[in-house]
Amino acid sequence: MSSILRILIDVIIILTIFGVVFFLHQNYSGPVLNYLYGVQKSSVFLRDVPVLVTTVVTPEEREKGLSGVSALPENEGMLFVFEKEGRHGFWMKDTLISLDIIWINNNQKIVHIERNVRPESYPATYYSPVPARFVVEVNAFFTSTFNINVGDKVTIPENKLPSDLR
Repeated sequence: MSSILRILIDVIIILTIFGVVFFLHQNYSGPVLNYLYGVQKSSVFLRDVPVLVTTVVTPEEREKGLSGVSALPENEGMLFVFEKEGRHGFWMKDTLISLDIIWINNNQKIVHIERNVRPESYPATYYSPVPARFVVEVNAFFTSTFNINVGDKVTIPENKLPSDLR
C-alpha cells in the first residue's frame, strides 16, 4: 500500500512541476526572450513584399506605437493587432518620422492606406472608412515605391494572428 501511495505522490509532484513550467512558459517566455535577445520580429508580406515587423497587441503598446523612433530601417515596420475589426484611429503624437499607415481586414486584405502621414499632422487622427483588424506602419512612400494598393493580399504569420483567425 505504501508503494502505491509513494507512486501517486511522485506523479502529483511531477504533474505539478510540469504545470508550473507550462504556466511560466505561457505567461513569461515572451518578456524574458525580449529582455535577453531584444524584441523579436517576424515577416509580414504586403502582396509579395516582405516587411520585418515588431508586433504590438496591448493597448499600451498600440498607444506608444512608433512614438519617439527617429529612424525606421528600410522594409521594417510595426504590426498592430486588435481584438476585433473596427475603425481604429491612428495619430502622429510624438512620432518623429513620416509614415504610410495600412489598414488590413480579417481576410488579410488591405482596406485602406494613408500615405506619407507627417509628424506635424498631429493632432489629426486617421481612420479607415471600413473596419480593419490589423494596421501596419512603414516608412513614408513604402506603399508607392512597391506599388502596394487597397485590395492587395497580406500574409501575416499564423502565430501573430488572433486565435479566432487561426
